[in-house]
Amino acid sequence: MAMRADDVRRLIKKGEVLIDADLREVAWTAGDYAGAVFQRCDLRGCDLRGVDLRDSKFISCRLEQSRWDGACLNDCIFHECEAQGVSMRGASAAGMNWSQSRANGLDLRESRLDRCNFLRTTLNDADFSSAAMYQCPLSECEAQGLRLDDTVQDGVVYFRMDLRQARLANIDWQSVVCVETDLSRQDFADRRLERCQLTDCRLDGCDFSGAQLSQTSFKGASLREARLTGAQASRAIFVQADLSRCVADGARLAQSLWPDATLDGASLAHTDLTQAVLHRARCADASFAGATLDYTDFSYADLTRADFRGSRMMRTQYHRALTDEARWDAKEGMLERDPLLFEAELWSARRVTTQRDSR
Repeated sequence: MAMRADDVRRLIKKGEVLIDADLREVAWTAGDYAGAVFQRCDLRGCDLRGVDLRDSKFISCRLEQSRWDGACLNDCIFHECEAQGVSMRGASAAGMNWSQSRANGLDLRESRLDRCNFLRTTLNDADFSSAAMYQCPLSECEAQGLRLDDTVQDGVVYFRMDLRQARLANIDWQSVVCVETDLSRQDFADRRLERCQLTDCRLDGCDFSGAQLSQTSFKGASLREARLTGAQASRAIFVQADLSRCVADGARLAQSLWPDATLDGASLAHTDLTQAVLHRARCADASFAGATLDYTDFSYADLTRADFRGSRMMRTQYHRALTDEARWDAKEGMLERDPLLFEAELWSARRVTTQRDSR
């Protein structure tokens, strides 16, 4: 005799684990199925729409083409499941966890995903469009064609992901963290990515034109030939980033940090670099034409053949910078040597020498 929904609820209330059960014929009526444990069960094609499955566990289950739209999936666990074509549109899913599962084509459109975790799960062609995502880590997931259009994301983490083919139209990112993630050639023009961390990511050829990037960190990222034209990126961090041949004309980069960055052949014409720090930055053949460089610090930078014509300087530091063949209209406002820093360097050199002699 086929198992009924009442039978399933009775077993769940008794705390029994459903193992190797074929549940494809169950008519899942509305009710409380919270705390259920399903192991190696077959739920292919099941209609679980609107069902309360809070704190349930699905271990090595078959879930293909099942429907969970509007279901309560808070704190549910899906481990080593086959979940191709599963629909969870509009689901409530705080604390939901997916691990080592195959969920190609998973539909989570318009869902609220709060503290949901996806670990080493295939999400090819999955659709998260218009979802609200809060503090959701996605780690080492295969995600070719993942749709993230119109998502609002706060505190989401992408770790070692390939998102080159992800759909990112109209995204709104705040405090999103991407680590060792490939986003090459993606279009972020006019998007908001504030207080994000794009650490050690591949962002070659990305378009950030007009984007809001304030306090966003690109530490160690590759931004070769990227576009930041007109970007609003005050206090952004580009430490050790490679921005070779990038174009950032007209960008607002006040108080940004660039130590050890590479800007060879980059164009930063008419940018606002007020109080920016470019210690040891490589800027050979870069253009700063017409830029605002008030209190900008190029100490120890390589500015070989850099173009500063038409730039505005006020106490702009070039302490021990390489300026061979660099071009200026005038050097008014330029500090070629910082006296206090020079004295500090002499003191440090003497101290090292004294310590050596005392040995």
